[in-house]
Amino acid sequence: MIFEGLSGFPITPLKKGRVDVTTLQKIRDHIDTAGLDSIGVLGSTGSFAYLSESERTLVMECWSELSTPWIAGISATTTREAIRSAKAAHQYGAQGVIANAFSYVPLSANELTAYFLEVADNSPLPLCVYDNPMTTGQTLSYELLKSLSEHPNVMGAKVFAQLNNEEQHAKLSALNWQAGYAVDKLCCEAMINGASAWYSTLAGTVPELLVPVMTAIKQGDDNQARKLNKMLQPLYEMMGQYSGYRVVHALANLRGWACDLPSPLLLPDIPELMQFVPK
Repeated sequence: MIFEGLSGFPITPLKKGRVDVTTLQKIRDHIDTAGLDSIGVLGSTGSFAYLSESERTLVMECWSELSTPWIAGISATTTREAIRSAKAAHQYGAQGVIANAFSYVPLSANELTAYFLEVADNSPLPLCVYDNPMTTGQTLSYELLKSLSEHPNVMGAKVFAQLNNEEQHAKLSALNWQAGYAVDKLCCEAMINGASAWYSTLAGTVPELLVPVMTAIKQGDDNQARKLNKMLQPLYEMMGQYSGYRVVHALANLRGWACDLPSPLLLPDIPELMQFVPK
């Protein structure tokens, strides 16, 4: 099943506001051999909101050469564009798609439901519904999530993990899908608690830091997983302070994957990041 395990979400490197395909290929080739269970292309970390539809298709074409299973982000301000992206993802070999409620005008509950269900109806690939209130400004209620889980092509959920994930996961995992979580700082405990997937901002740029954590979890060695994860707490704090989006772009530059943030965003200067760049 595509919506399981550690899924790393890489950046889409930009240079002067355009996709840098050469650097993108370097990133692709590196993380394709890093031991991730899947790779999430064109998520928030991958700057989907700053790219045109043609640029997103270009990125999918580049990632089509992966050997690791991959998921395509298809979030769009219109249902029609999200469906086109789902079909393009299928054309280029993705195994699943993921979408959030990305809209300039806030959506009503009926509009949210219609958006996800129409995408699910028309997507040739299984859909993961992403509840991302921090970015979208909209929260998907449990009742809405429950109704979406009944659709046969909605096979996964991605939600922000809570500090105490047990009650949250008990409710979500009882529904007819794979329940996975975002927010790297909290996902180790969520996975130990039985989550299906860890959707990771960090693992798309420095998979070497999180693959060992996931390996320990898979082996049932929770103490080792917690020990390795604790070493990353300073990095998680930096992600909270500057945003994970900015931090992973800074890490990419330190790795030699030169990239810009889309204007007017600026790369932060964080000297402490250097200790987390794999040798």
